[in-house]
Amino acid sequence: MMSEFASDHGQICVEFLRRSREYLAVGGLLQASEKGWGAAAHAAIFIAGVREWSYREHWEFEAEVVSRIARETGRNEVHSWARSANELHRNFYRDVLDARSIAEYLNDVESFVNLIRDLVN
Repeated sequence: MMSEFASDHGQICVEFLRRSREYLAVGGLLQASEKGWGAAAHAAIFIAGVREWSYREHWEFEAEVVSRIARETGRNEVHSWARSANELHRNFYRDVLDARSIAEYLNDVESFVNLIRDLVN
């Protein structure tokens, strides 16, 4: 049975992805970026909680969660999707991406979130 903790993160990742698109639509590029990163991070927390994987620190996003998903599914594009999420996170602090780039990265994050939700459900 899925814990309430994991379930909450499963819902948060979907909500953050939705909000990231809303921010992007009105030109809120920094918030779109950070909500996009948040969607990926909460998706990772979601699957880590369900599978009882370690994910307490930022470095574990790629090293623990993304790598395990890629091995389990054979889908190496997961690494690219994770890099897109990290670029969105970086953009929140650096403000270097344009709307088109953010939209492309959000598409990758959406793929990441959807894959995780498929794996968990």
